[in-house]
Amino acid sequence: MSKQTQEKHLRFPLARRIEHWINGAAFITLALTGLPQKYFEAPISVGLITALGGVENVRIIHRVAAVVLALVAIWHFGYNIYIWYVQRKNPSMLPTPTDGFNAWKTIKYNLGIDKERPKQGFYTFEEKMEYWALLWGTLVMVLSGFFLWNPITAAQYFPGEWIPAAKAAHGGEALLAVLAIIIWHMYHVLIRTFNKSMYTGYMSHEEMEHEHPLALHEPPAPKVEPAVLKRRKSQFWIGYGLVATIWLVGVIWFVTSEQTATATIPEPEKVEAFSPLTPTPFPSPDAIPEAALRYGTTWETSVGTIFVSKCGECHNPRNGEKNLDLSTYEGALAGGDSGPAVIPGAPGISISLFWPGFEDHPGKLSPAEFAAIQEWIRNGAPEK
Repeated sequence: MSKQTQEKHLRFPLARRIEHWINGAAFITLALTGLPQKYFEAPISVGLITALGGVENVRIIHRVAAVVLALVAIWHFGYNIYIWYVQRKNPSMLPTPTDGFNAWKTIKYNLGIDKERPKQGFYTFEEKMEYWALLWGTLVMVLSGFFLWNPITAAQYFPGEWIPAAKAAHGGEALLAVLAIIIWHMYHVLIRTFNKSMYTGYMSHEEMEHEHPLALHEPPAPKVEPAVLKRRKSQFWIGYGLVATIWLVGVIWFVTSEQTATATIPEPEKVEAFSPLTPTPFPSPDAIPEAALRYGTTWETSVGTIFVSKCGECHNPRNGEKNLDLSTYEGALAGGDSGPAVIPGAPGISISLFWPGFEDHPGKLSPAEFAAIQEWIRNGAPEK
């Protein structure tokens, strides 16, 4: 085996690898806590939410992972600006027209039309597509997540219809991102070739020749005078420090501006309902005996006369309003459409004492008449 074959090439330094795995952990956490909320009726979602201690815990974990993702984005932005501005390394992740040609050549190679795969640089067009899709997806998730996390604040500046639209975009982009990782990313780094560079940081010379041959022939970054390098670092930290501070303040405001979306309304305490019936107002006990003695205590002595004079015009065998006849003793006990007008022994639920109390009812009872009928019903409503 030649010395060149044994040579290793640094592909991802430690900082890049740490960033990748933190970002990956945040992404997986967001997927495991977000999709069960979108498809909450699925058995696997119910099991996962239950295992995590309920939807309240799921929401908290989801939002913690979202904050981690935002912080990783701040770091990623600064790291890329540093290597581009301070170290003057080639921004090889930027798409170029060559990537379009490489994509077309790859399609023809996969179809058997071309005999050779296109030679690509440090990042292939597949990796660039995945990277920019990740950036775009993160932007969509952050913006739509803001609407869902802070709906009241969002509604103050944007139409209310944007909130359900943000919910649809958030869930749809989440599903698309998960499928892209499973189908696209996992295939390229685990199945097509098992790429260990994100674990070790290095790729062998043979792997580089196969996947990134043009990167082996790229000229190294030009050496920079220490004074120039120092000036660039100073300018970088001033600019990035300002941007990162604004970004960080925005994240804090994002998280703490309102709590409506993170709070679940607690289940109300179950208590036995108690709604006491309001007693029907009756004349005072002192007035009842006197009224009862004046009118009598049976239907035949005078109670029947009260019903006939006050109620008989509407409730008689000929007219029969509500199919109720109050001109006879039997008719009063039989009642009509609303049930018995007189229930012996129960004046509180006898409707003959209720209806005269309504203002729009034509028949009215005087207090003495009311007391006499009440006492008559209480005593069993005797006929004779």
